[in-house]
Amino acid sequence: MLQKIRLLFTSSMLLMMTLLTQGVASAQDFNECQRIVKDLLPVFNRSFEENNPALLREETYQRGVRNLQAAYAQYHKQAFQPSDSVQRMNNEAVILALLGNYQKAFHIMEELDLNTQDPHLHYNRGLFSLLSGKYDEARSDFADAPGGTQATLNTLVSYAKQKKYGEAMGYANGNNAKNTDGKWNYNLGMIYKYNGRFSEAVDEMATAIRQKDEMAYRLQRGDILMRTGNEKKAVKDFEKVSRNHLKAQIRYANALLSLNQFGAAKAVFEKYLETDDRTFRGDAYLGMAHSFYGLKQISEAQRYYKLASTLKRETPALQSGIGNTHLSKHEYQTAFTLFDRVIKKDSTYLPAYLGRAVSYYGQKKYDLALKDFKKAEKALNEDNKFFADLFVTKAFSEYYLKQTNPAQDDFQKAIKLDPTRYEALAGMSGIMIDQKRYSEAGQFLSKALVYEQGYDLMWSNYGSLLMHFDMYKKGYQVFKKAVSLNPANVNAQNGWGIVLLENDQLDKSMALFDSLVREKPELPYLHNNHGIIQAYIGNRHSQRHQVDEANARYDGAFNDFKTAMDNAPSRKFYNVNQGNVYRYLEKFDEAKLSYQTYQDKSALNNTAVMYAGKEQMKEAKYYLGVALQIDSLHRVFQYNMNILVKGKQKEMMRLVASSDENSPFSDIGIKYSRDGFVTIYLYDYEYDVLSFPGRHYMPLPVAEYQEDYFIPEYDFKLVAYEKKKVDSEKKKRVRYRSQKVKLPGSRAKSGTKCPILF
Repeated sequence: MLQKIRLLFTSSMLLMMTLLTQGVASAQDFNECQRIVKDLLPVFNRSFEENNPALLREETYQRGVRNLQAAYAQYHKQAFQPSDSVQRMNNEAVILALLGNYQKAFHIMEELDLNTQDPHLHYNRGLFSLLSGKYDEARSDFADAPGGTQATLNTLVSYAKQKKYGEAMGYANGNNAKNTDGKWNYNLGMIYKYNGRFSEAVDEMATAIRQKDEMAYRLQRGDILMRTGNEKKAVKDFEKVSRNHLKAQIRYANALLSLNQFGAAKAVFEKYLETDDRTFRGDAYLGMAHSFYGLKQISEAQRYYKLASTLKRETPALQSGIGNTHLSKHEYQTAFTLFDRVIKKDSTYLPAYLGRAVSYYGQKKYDLALKDFKKAEKALNEDNKFFADLFVTKAFSEYYLKQTNPAQDDFQKAIKLDPTRYEALAGMSGIMIDQKRYSEAGQFLSKALVYEQGYDLMWSNYGSLLMHFDMYKKGYQVFKKAVSLNPANVNAQNGWGIVLLENDQLDKSMALFDSLVREKPELPYLHNNHGIIQAYIGNRHSQRHQVDEANARYDGAFNDFKTAMDNAPSRKFYNVNQGNVYRYLEKFDEAKLSYQTYQDKSALNNTAVMYAGKEQMKEAKYYLGVALQIDSLHRVFQYNMNILVKGKQKEMMRLVASSDENSPFSDIGIKYSRDGFVTIYLYDYEYDVLSFPGRHYMPLPVAEYQEDYFIPEYDFKLVAYEKKKVDSEKKKRVRYRSQKVKLPGSRAKSGTKCPILF
């Protein structure tokens, strides 16, 4: 019986304590819920600030949400009343939103009539609408919510997310949201960016950074700077946040690539790959490939491109990068296939057009190459030295198609980007030769030979330019170099034979041309030059009074000149050389007619010499005077006029005729003269059209990031339930009279006082 009484007493006390402390406990539970929400919101907002939804899947955050659910369930159990249904729906929507279930959160709240409710409920519903893409509804609720900075900020974001940039600008002009840690200025900067006003966008991002130096602000400013060609400034922004954010680290490395700092970029990519993060691993492999390509380590570049392709889909940058490696190996068909595939998928990707243009060039399809260069015209950067090879390729395509002026412009652009680009210098020399601007051609080619000394055609062309200016001594070493590089170079051998002749090595020159004429009988200039050597040898025989041998050589020379004219009738200057032979054979009428056929300054000089030999000094002085009017600095004309005026031709003739191998006369025109005057022979030579395999180190298709997003402020609020009303009417205490109970065995009377029961 006593035990039952004690149990009844304990139950009554517990019930009383529960009723007395219920209000306090529910308040504590709600405060706990609010505390947890306050802890979760920074992470929730950071997922939007950094555009990183993965933050909401992290264990710490998920555990926090579970704690919130448990705390709220306890609070709800203790404090809920039917009149709290709207508050309950709001609070459950907040929890759903924090879990990432935005649509369900919005659906819970969308049909509620909140006119008589707490204004914060309007604001919360506006946030759920914003999360669910219901921007008009969001603005309507923000307008009904209590006026505040966050509502103003989120209204601007709702316009921007709806792509109503004009209305967003209008709203921004009439409002301002201070104390948003830079979010207002960031979003305004993004609106400027979408309107193409990049300068204002950069300024707004800078203002945002001054308020709070956030990763998103620096990344976005860096992206805009990259887009506007301010890579150096962009690098500083990316570097600033790369130490703490892997996303920024990848951006930083790619920005270094755009500055051609391949070694530094490679080091940053390697640092990322040392981490356990796999989010940007494909980007890092692609960046490593670009870095190795820039360092001209093609095999390593291909290896990393292959690794990147296992993690990334076939992006234009990846496929173009692989295509570039094939261009570097002159595998034009493979490269063409890759670039063509990129263009078919994305016709706006300009680097692929550049790659395909080079592929066409390598296949000698110059017209198609120029069409692709035209399509990618906006991508050709005249300030980036990595584009030098592209301008060379474009210029040679134009040059081979006889488009001289644009070719000259593009060669000049390549030289401006890279003064050591010998292909461009040599290309310019070819254009100058075609325009008969031989002095300028020689200057360009001499510069080219400083940077490239292994191309025989450049040496033979340079030697031919030296011969044009009668610089045979310098040409001797040049042609010697050309022949040593490529003995099969006929133009080099032709020039070598001429400088041997001018170096008074008649017999060696004769042997060489005998061989050349046998091997290449179809080349008229070989016959012409062979005839000149025979004429000189004939003069040498004549000086030695070997008449028959001299006449045999003159006949041979005559036949050589005739063959040359038959093979190339347009080369009228062969007549000058043939006229010299007529003169030696004393066929003066034929000689005069030959000279008149090609009436240039050389023919005038030889005509004057012919009249001087016939002692017709008046005519001789006339023709030589005309020649000097044409070229007053010509050393042969000056020499012949000096001899003619002083009347010393007979004396010179005797001196020359008596000369031996140790003669003081170094000029063979003087040494082998039959009459004391210098007779001019016109050598013939051709210039090679230069071609180059191409270095084909293309500008890198650096990854472009278009991570454009707006940043709202989600500051959800839980709303407490109404407090429960406690019955204030005091209950009367019922007093029970003491009842004495006589217990068995007791010595005295005793009794007990029963507890008060409600």
